[in-house]
Amino acid sequence: MKISEFDISAAEGIVLLNDIRVEDKVIRQGHALNRDDILFLKVLGIKKITGIQTEAGDITASAALGMIAPQICGKNLVYTLPKDSNSCKLVANKDGTFICSDDRLNKFNRMNEYLMLNTVSPYKNVKKGDVIGSIKLRSPIVEQSLIDDIIFRLSGNESLLKIEEQKSTTAAIVYTQFYKDSSENKHFVNTVKQLLKNFSKLQLEFKSEFYCEHEYTDTAAAISEAASKASLVFVISGQPCSCAEDTVPAALRASADNIVCSNIQQDMLPDLMIATKKDSKIIVLPYHYDKVSSPQVDTFIKTAIKKDRLSQTDFKHINNMLPDDIKLTDEEKDSIITPESNLKKDANDAHIAAIILAAGTSSRTRRNKLMVDLDGEPLFMRAVRAAIKSKATPIYVVTGYRAEELEEHLENLDINILRNNDYASGVKTSIKLGVNSVPSFCDGALLIPADMPMITSSHINKMIKSFERDKERQLCITSFNGQKYNPILWSRSLYQQAELVPENAHLRTIFIEHFDYTTLVQADEDVCVDINFPYDIEVLTNK
Repeated sequence: MKISEFDISAAEGIVLLNDIRVEDKVIRQGHALNRDDILFLKVLGIKKITGIQTEAGDITASAALGMIAPQICGKNLVYTLPKDSNSCKLVANKDGTFICSDDRLNKFNRMNEYLMLNTVSPYKNVKKGDVIGSIKLRSPIVEQSLIDDIIFRLSGNESLLKIEEQKSTTAAIVYTQFYKDSSENKHFVNTVKQLLKNFSKLQLEFKSEFYCEHEYTDTAAAISEAASKASLVFVISGQPCSCAEDTVPAALRASADNIVCSNIQQDMLPDLMIATKKDSKIIVLPYHYDKVSSPQVDTFIKTAIKKDRLSQTDFKHINNMLPDDIKLTDEEKDSIITPESNLKKDANDAHIAAIILAAGTSSRTRRNKLMVDLDGEPLFMRAVRAAIKSKATPIYVVTGYRAEELEEHLENLDINILRNNDYASGVKTSIKLGVNSVPSFCDGALLIPADMPMITSSHINKMIKSFERDKERQLCITSFNGQKYNPILWSRSLYQQAELVPENAHLRTIFIEHFDYTTLVQADEDVCVDINFPYDIEVLTNK
């Protein structure tokens, strides 16, 4: 398409970029001017008009939104699609909690200047029929190739937006006593009141309370005991936490498996901490939580309560807002469309996540092999693109060594980036980071080393097809001529089997002990190629 200013005499067939109001008549945006329109505009003295000259492959905004909206709408969401409109509204189809990652939403809005998505605040309680967002194309005509590119970028992850039905969460409170006086008790009571006021709608069931000395050993023990009895633990401290070595942060590091939020950069409330321990989440409330109101803190706490799996990327300083007074018109109510629940997988296929391991130092190749140029793109992007085009979802890329360099190429793809700061300790740390991030609804995780430039989406789909979703323990391994290669697919029950490292899998004998639940998935020889030595790079780049 071509957007330009046209002489009115040569504007027949030109599509209006904006509404044109002339006295009591309005010629709408998206209307293709005909001869009568031109005569009418000439009589009124209009000599030039800004519009769009369409070309083969251009589509209307309404058609484009009909392709984009199903990719964005997840569970319990529907959307409107009025005829000849360049916007659609996203609507809750059930009562529940609105789930959205601001980071992913912001990335979506950076994809193209013509396209914008706005939503209500994440983790807001909504009712069936509520408008929770809107998608708008600023132009009434867009290129099909542009929409194809946007859909490709969205295809490496679960749906961007969804509504989770409310369910109760068992909670416990740990009080760390320092003064043991009436003022401290008043502080504890006021903090609990504020907590209940802010989150009573999230169906928290407080089952137990634990009191301990404000001292490292007692606090760590109390947190561990509380986490063993409840899926959500709130810690209310008798003293502010001033640094990482303070009592409560030190106790939290000792008792938790993973710290996903160690602090926030906000005056009076910097000591918010969030961690996980097995299937429990631990939230250390800021000491002044009962005195200072912070939408950011409350959003982070809601995220910790409602999100299935937590990582450090969930707790960035982000902002996204949609006005609350948007309502559906009668026409929009009549144009409600329910998207397919999953566009990438067949109903009988297992739900498999893909973890691309791209954190290594490439020590054997003596250069960063993952950044070797192949047809104008880094080598590691071959594996990323194959995963996106496959039925695997969501997709994770674990970076580490020279992470910024790799992540620059992932900026415009709606996939999950996990940075492994401990990459020098070996591939096991990347695998642990990856599998711990996989949502619980996934049946298994496919581990793909990023140095496999010939991996294909068809082979990935073949591995997913070979996975039996109702079988608990499974190990699917790529095979060629009787030897085992990467990639490897683990069932959820094997996530913690650290010895199943896929590095040089065809040379290892460790898989013998897992023979009774191992499936070999045959592959072409090219698929099994990985890059280990300088010679491998030279052979690949000279093909």
